[in-house]
Amino acid sequence: MVSKGSKSKEKKLQRKEFLAKLGAAQQLLSKANVPDFDHMGSLVPFKRYNRNGVDVTIDCHHYEQIDKNTFESIFKILEHNMKAEYDACYWGWNEKDKRDELKEKNPWFLIARNPEEEIVAFAHFKFDFDEEIPVLYCYEVQVTEEMRGKGVGKFLMQILELIGSKAEMQKIMITVFKHNPRAVHFFSDILKYNDDETSPKFMDPLDEKEYCYEILSKPLKVKKTSGS
Repeated sequence: MVSKGSKSKEKKLQRKEFLAKLGAAQQLLSKANVPDFDHMGSLVPFKRYNRNGVDVTIDCHHYEQIDKNTFESIFKILEHNMKAEYDACYWGWNEKDKRDELKEKNPWFLIARNPEEEIVAFAHFKFDFDEEIPVLYCYEVQVTEEMRGKGVGKFLMQILELIGSKAEMQKIMITVFKHNPRAVHFFSDILKYNDDETSPKFMDPLDEKEYCYEILSKPLKVKKTSGS
């Protein structure tokens, strides 16, 4: 028979291990969220996409580093691409809420510009906790109509996976509308994302049909930096 003392010691040990793991994850997030951290410093070959008749340059910036005109260009693309998708869901489109979401809680952006310096695609992401593990959560990846089907969105997602790996995030996550078959196909079939354990189909299976979205994810291969 296991004594009460042994059980108590085991619980204390488990608690200690949990706190240590949580502390290590918090350190990773704090490091990744330093506004002037250069997440593409070691990804120089990925700063340009020159394929399929497209030539764009790509940079990564914390929200604090982007100016008003850049933010408005990003929002314009988001609104054009997604307003109808949000209106088709019970969430609905709320301009103020979407603007706030783009600014809240240490947001980062990958921004693709054409030779005329016009923004033609972007990804909005954050380094955050999910079930006590550090993750890169992609909230948006948007491409202008004239750039679609040319590999730009896929290239941005590949960059995010590399950034997440180098920041030692355990997985990359994204939310997609179930009524957007193109997005579901892109992430599930092309990028090989799977249903995340936090998706409604697992968290609330009896009422899954009540949700207009699903959460997808992909494990990341952690690439520890020297000295870590």
